[in-house]
Amino acid sequence: MPLNLDPLIELAINQNATDIHLQTGHKAVLRINGKLLLVEDSEPFQLNEGTREFEELLNEKQYAYFKEYGSVDFAFTHNVDVRLRGNLFRRQDGLTLSLRIVRNKILTFDQLNLPPVFKDMAENYRQGFFLIVGPTGQGKTTSIASIINYINDNRSEHIVTIEDPIEYIIHNNKSVVEQREIGTHASSFENALRASMRQDPDIIVIGEMRDQETMQAAITLAETGHLVFSTMHTNNSVQTIDRIIDAFPEHKQKQIRIQLSSTLSGVVSQRLVPGIKGELVFAYEQMLMTDAVRNIIRSEKVEQIYNALQSDNNGQYVRLEQCLANLAIDKKITRDMALSFASNRELIEMFESYNK
Repeated sequence: MPLNLDPLIELAINQNATDIHLQTGHKAVLRINGKLLLVEDSEPFQLNEGTREFEELLNEKQYAYFKEYGSVDFAFTHNVDVRLRGNLFRRQDGLTLSLRIVRNKILTFDQLNLPPVFKDMAENYRQGFFLIVGPTGQGKTTSIASIINYINDNRSEHIVTIEDPIEYIIHNNKSVVEQREIGTHASSFENALRASMRQDPDIIVIGEMRDQETMQAAITLAETGHLVFSTMHTNNSVQTIDRIIDAFPEHKQKQIRIQLSSTLSGVVSQRLVPGIKGELVFAYEQMLMTDAVRNIIRSEKVEQIYNALQSDNNGQYVRLEQCLANLAIDKKITRDMALSFASNRELIEMFESYNK
């Protein structure tokens, strides 16, 4: 790392920060337990285009991408235990560097307090399409890394990951794991996914579904008998399905509905909610597919999914508000925090009444 960021990174690690924000001309800011905190004794960050430090920060392809688009993603290793994912971008009066701290030690489902659906995905599925969704910074990549690490430790599979950039490094155990980074090992998600079909994979991990081509490839891979995991920046299950379908032109949407209804296995929308003890608490919405939901997707009535799932009593569906209400009742988060993370505040009161 050409910039002398090691002392700040060490401070962030020791403070259990998740992110470092550096604006040219300003002091560093850390995100700790979801809150932004100024590092008072830090020196103002200095980074300007055209300097040696700037040019050494990026490789040739990343530098060219930044020059054209004004922002670029990259990653680098700090030590054997920590990697950092960076995003460098222009703003109105300088440059900003945002760094996400990624601890190479992948935590287990129990350590992350993940619900049973994650272990079920890792143990019992051999094909299908699972999506982990939610806003930025809610631990989606960490959850998928935990799933893949569990599979690697317990199953003999060929796992191909396509990431931008690689965050967690996973070494072979019982499985063969091959990680590819966009911009370094492949030119695009679309090209990497097309190539993966000729690499005899059992499981494919797509770092993020961003466009129609990536979505189509993911669905096709699941349709041809592979197990596919990916992430999206959506808020809930229904919005996720709508987003995928809307990514395609109208004349293709009917076919995509048919394919999605037959391949999608489940959607988990997750949040990291500040807890009463200052820690981050895992909250989630879970939708596992049922025959009723598959029929609704095919019939273009996605808005009816929640009604169909509400009548389900087999544990296939957990609403985010239900999870938040339970966390508040169990005194893990405050009621005000539950309300602030809820999409529908009235549902918090409804689920609270069920527990009285």
